Amino acid sequence: MKKTLMIYYSFEGNTACAADFLSQYPDIDAERLTVEKEPPKKGFGKFLLGGKSAVMKEDPGLRPIEKDPEEYDNIILGFPVWANTYPPAIGAFLKKYPMNGKNIFIVACSSSGSATKATDNARKATPGCLHKGAVSLTDPLKDKEAAFAKLRELAEEIEKA
Repeated sequence: MKKTLMIYYSFEGNTACAADFLSQYPDIDAERLTVEKEPPKKGFGKFLLGGKSAVMKEDPGLRPIEKDPEEYDNIILGFPVWANTYPPAIGAFLKKYPMNGKNIFIVACSSSGSATKATDNARKATPGCLHKGAVSLTDPLKDKEAAFAKLRELAEEIEKA
């Protein structure tokens, strides 16, 4: 059986909600990325500084992780969509841990429901990987039923990978 690791960054709790759901599956482990430099949690600076840091691919100071991605066949990248891309924590992770040869799945959370550009950017950032699937979740904390239905389908895809 192939082992799966969900590497995720959560800013407002939506991606953490998805990770908590998926980690209930016995073959899926989860590891939350934490960083030294976070944008403000409120106000205009949240969008301005968070979006700028994502677009400029700034290094947020990734803290060490406990799990070794090399021990897993499947990697789920989970993240909130910032300025139509993945947040800097995911970029820092991908620089530090090349995912070559891994099966990659993506869980992108947004308020707009549009994550196509963000998932495309994540695919481009992992060129040596086998891209197996992606789901876009709209505010999972507000609509858990819809989010969990999509995540169940993703878990089934992972079992087949």
